[in-house]
Amino acid sequence: MNIGQWVSKRAKLQPDDKMLICDDGREYTWVEFDRRVNRLANALPDIGITRGERVAVLFPNIPEFLEVLFATGKTGAIMVPLNFRLAPPELAYILADCGATVLIYNPDFAVQAEALKELAKGVKKFIRVGDGANEGEMDYEEWVSGYPDTEPEVEVEVTLDDPHFIMYTSGTTGRPKGAVLTHGNTQWNGVNAVLTYGLDDEHVNLVTAPLFHIGGLSAGATPTLYGGGTVVLSRYFIPDTVLEMIEKYKVNTMFGIPVMFLLMSQSERFDKTDFSSVRFFIVGGAPCPVPLIERYLEKGVTFNQGYGLTETAPAVTALPEADALRKKGSAGLPLFHVEIRIVDEDDNELLQGETGEIVISGPNVFKEYWHMPEQTAETLKGGWFHTGDMGRFDEEGYLYIMDRKKDMIISGGENIYPAEVEDVIHGHPKVADVGVIAMRDEKWGEAPLALVVVKEGEELTEEEIIDFCGDKLARYKTPRKAIFVPELPRTPTGKILKKDLRAQYVEGGDRSITER
Repeated sequence: MNIGQWVSKRAKLQPDDKMLICDDGREYTWVEFDRRVNRLANALPDIGITRGERVAVLFPNIPEFLEVLFATGKTGAIMVPLNFRLAPPELAYILADCGATVLIYNPDFAVQAEALKELAKGVKKFIRVGDGANEGEMDYEEWVSGYPDTEPEVEVEVTLDDPHFIMYTSGTTGRPKGAVLTHGNTQWNGVNAVLTYGLDDEHVNLVTAPLFHIGGLSAGATPTLYGGGTVVLSRYFIPDTVLEMIEKYKVNTMFGIPVMFLLMSQSERFDKTDFSSVRFFIVGGAPCPVPLIERYLEKGVTFNQGYGLTETAPAVTALPEADALRKKGSAGLPLFHVEIRIVDEDDNELLQGETGEIVISGPNVFKEYWHMPEQTAETLKGGWFHTGDMGRFDEEGYLYIMDRKKDMIISGGENIYPAEVEDVIHGHPKVADVGVIAMRDEKWGEAPLALVVVKEGEELTEEEIIDFCGDKLARYKTPRKAIFVPELPRTPTGKILKKDLRAQYVEGGDRSITER
């Protein structure tokens, strides 16, 4: 069974159950959605999208995203989700890199699509979803309506080993790389999720993280559908709207990155929201500040804090709900079909409690980087995926993410993990956001520099930040300077762009210090 056949199977097992609810009013049962998927699957070959061919999509969170996902799954074509926050030249780079010949887009991104008609010469067909097609384009509904809603016939069986989609990494260090995820990667991620979270046909998951991101797609949507549950799609993340939808649709779970939950907690609706239907929220993408976890605990909501990456489809660990208080700050335990090791620079496994690079093995680990054999070999050396993340196991086998390997600060021979310092500063009641980077130190080599966003209406001084950290961190970990900024640059998936902060406040300016 390939991923496209999930829909076919559910259409037989629970045809009239609600599969999908959208914030634009559209709703689909399993059998209704399977028919739509089949029409698209039967239409794709007539525009040259056959086995192995790439079809790109530029969508918000709308049903057509999942239609393309499952239709390409049934036919063996490869889907390429595009990050709609990228500029046209960045999108053109991805389209050229993956060799996509078809772009299906939503009118929300008509400006980008028009620009890509000039920039992305390899794209031969532009297909518009909604509002009618422009000259030279195809209208999605008009196009697929002429095809049968029966299962497509394929010459070669599509298996779990076949590539299903290429998801481009956020590119925090140079050009984005296309991680090739197979049907098997998604399948095993679904198996892990069902075993870990107990997903079934009564489960309701709200998807508000963008589907072009592995968290929105595979930490929320696909595991829920694998378990036969209902996905509620929120077109975009708007804190007030999300809180309303949690109540309206009696949502059980939702995946988000820390900044999303932070913004929700700062909404005026937060204290009024009924969270009684929520079993837990899944948080990933970056370390979750302990004060944020405590804020939700006050509302009776626990975080199942997890760790995952695009290349692992994505889930790697999960923190059981029962341990939400006892193991605050941990990423949890490895999932059932995942193996994790902590290694040094020479790939020697480290002892419990020691910090090193996290390496991962399992059927959820991606196939390769698209057309990048050297980078693939380096990343998958020894059969283990080398994450570039630093972590440690405690005495009970719980994983703690310390930081990105490249973001680690080395001060006088001591390793400082910015996430640890950020977690402390987040606890200051006047701090809205914080990022910590290395600054030059003539004596010690490096020292922590804190870039702090102050909550609206509050005032804060550098001395207050440093004093606040003084009794919570070792002296060498305490920031030597604090700079107040209006906001922090982030990737579309919410990770702080440390390279941008370094470029502005360290590499591009005089931010060295000598005092200790």
